[in-house]
Amino acid sequence: MDVQITEPRPPADVAAKQSEETAAQQPAEAHVQQPVEADALAAEAVGYLLQVIAAPQCSNEPPPEALRGIRNFEELLSIAWGIRKMSTALSDGDLDYSPPVQGITIDALKSFQGKLRRLAWQIKQIAGGDYGNKEFFIGECAEALNHLTRQLTQRIASLTKTSEEYKSMSFRDALTGIYNRKAFMHFAEEVFSTMRPEVSTLIITDIDRFKLFNDTYGHLCGDEVLKLFATHIARALRPDDICCRYGGEEFLMLLPGMPLSLGLGVAERLRSGVEKLRVRFAGHELQITSSFGVCETGPTPENQPFNDFVCSCISRADANLYKAKAGGRNMVVG
Repeated sequence: MDVQITEPRPPADVAAKQSEETAAQQPAEAHVQQPVEADALAAEAVGYLLQVIAAPQCSNEPPPEALRGIRNFEELLSIAWGIRKMSTALSDGDLDYSPPVQGITIDALKSFQGKLRRLAWQIKQIAGGDYGNKEFFIGECAEALNHLTRQLTQRIASLTKTSEEYKSMSFRDALTGIYNRKAFMHFAEEVFSTMRPEVSTLIITDIDRFKLFNDTYGHLCGDEVLKLFATHIARALRPDDICCRYGGEEFLMLLPGMPLSLGLGVAERLRSGVEKLRVRFAGHELQITSSFGVCETGPTPENQPFNDFVCSCISRADANLYKAKAGGRNMVVG
């Protein structure tokens, strides 16, 4: 007799439970596949954004359709493009570019842009000679610039002082300390070009028989005579008057705004004062006398160069000095 062995069937409730478990397994498999696709999409989105922000070259074409469907991706892409454009503008030196988007990174770049703009402004001020501005940002950069400003300020002050000293030296007679001919021409031109006085007095004087001091007592004696004479006439003039050693024992004076009648009186007081001077040298007491030539000048003619005008005035005063010498010396002629 054939015997058939059959697998016993489960009860109805057990079969139903197994059927439910089998059905539940299908969605579970589908659920496992979804994260894999999402990760791939996220990786593609991140790669695209990184390319926008960091790649040397980046196409401005729209992103793939799949990425545009991601929630908030378009907003994130706009920010990424804003960061790229702002960074590019800064690297190109464009300190006026304003991005159309906002965000903490953009705001930080804009703040940095503002500081660079301020720094550029300060550098322009320094280039223009204004060293009084100080900056307090960008750490070592600001400190370095402020240090440069301080160094430039000190350097300019030192150079200015040195320049003034050299200018003063170039305008002074080395022996007597009063102005030299160069200084006289410089300051006289200022007077005639700015003050433009209607009348002025020009006086030229020299020490009578000065050569005898050098020949008899030596040049050191002559130097003492010149220094004493120069000190006397310079102190006797007004602050605005110009007095110089014109050459050798000759001295030239310009009295702006003073007519000839008063100028002759000034020259006479100078002559009288010189006559009372005494030079003590090597046990000797030496007397000095001087002669004066005076003339009146008007404003510089418009059609005549200044140097020609001054030289013509000096020639007229020198002609009167010659008359004073010929007339016996120790006198004023004008």
